[in-house]
Amino acid sequence: MSRKAKSALKKVMAVLLAAMMLFMVTACSGGGDTQTTGEKKKIGMIWYGNTDAMGGTFYAWANHAAEVLNVELVWSLGALDTATELTDCENLINAGCDGIYFIPMDTAANLQLGNACQQAGVYWATSNRDIIDDEVLAAVEANPYFVTRVYDNSYDVCKNMVAELAEQGITKVCMISGDPTDAMMVDRNNGFIDGCAENNIEILGTFQNPSSGDATTVVDGVNNFMTLYPEMEAILAVSGTNGVGEAIMSALNGSGKEPGSIKVAAFDTFDGNQEAFDQGWLSVSCGGYTTECLISFLALVNRVQGNVIQDGVFEMTLSPLLITSSEEMQIFSQYVDNPDVQLYSDELIQSLVGPDVTVEDYQAVLDDWSIDFVKEAVGLT
Repeated sequence: MSRKAKSALKKVMAVLLAAMMLFMVTACSGGGDTQTTGEKKKIGMIWYGNTDAMGGTFYAWANHAAEVLNVELVWSLGALDTATELTDCENLINAGCDGIYFIPMDTAANLQLGNACQQAGVYWATSNRDIIDDEVLAAVEANPYFVTRVYDNSYDVCKNMVAELAEQGITKVCMISGDPTDAMMVDRNNGFIDGCAENNIEILGTFQNPSSGDATTVVDGVNNFMTLYPEMEAILAVSGTNGVGEAIMSALNGSGKEPGSIKVAAFDTFDGNQEAFDQGWLSVSCGGYTTECLISFLALVNRVQGNVIQDGVFEMTLSPLLITSSEEMQIFSQYVDNPDVQLYSDELIQSLVGPDVTVEDYQAVLDDWSIDFVKEAVGLT
């Protein structure tokens, strides 16, 4: 073979070899978006803060899950109103986020942030707030980038709290109600009211929980209850956070009444919960919402990674933990909403992201949320 012929043959072989290598690389990189591009998906996290128990716990849980799933998180902390959340959302979209997770601070947040995500082609998910406005709900459900919304089953939990009081023989109560324009508070108000009606418990008087967090208003309100309604046997409180629980206990402890002579059923936990149970004032409480945050986040990651498990947005609910004793409060305080405790295994987290995951798989985790689950997760059973 001549030198010229050998040179031509080498060129042909080189071209064939390059073509074969390109085919092999293409074949090995096939699949979903993440596998094809090799890029690390980025999720924008709009979160109210990470210094309190719940905020710090979800911050820790989400960061851990992101590490397990090889996802990058971009946190935007401190948003407490819709305008700030919208600014954060736009900034995160501009930063290249593929998905946005947030708790809607009011109903308008669903529309405004949802529209921003739709215009940018970015998926979004929410937790901790229901949408009771039918028009708003219809509008956001038509948004093709809305993945999921998870909200508290506050109504049934409040009814269950009243039932606990009824079992203790309580027949007359006063109620600290919530903002009637807040969907979550409406559910809690109605749960207490309907629970009292079903258990033949009379609501003697009410006052609205101050959104300002003014402890003096709560102390004065509880003192007025005790003065105006000496027959009052218990107090229903739609929230114990923002200083409300501490203010209720301050008023009761300063009343001169025998500890436990008035019972309290308070939604949400607060500083001093354990002591309030031990003293006998606090009869039933509830808390623990971090699981719904985690599930909403995982569903968003799943969609961003190209896994479509249902056409359109899907909704799920979580019932917060019902705490009815000092012993349960100890377990809650030590293991729930504790940033140092990961209640969900890496294996479970991994199992909730993939093409075969179903809505039922997510809801099953939410339904399994209980004090018994916590005890099993930390090895107490």
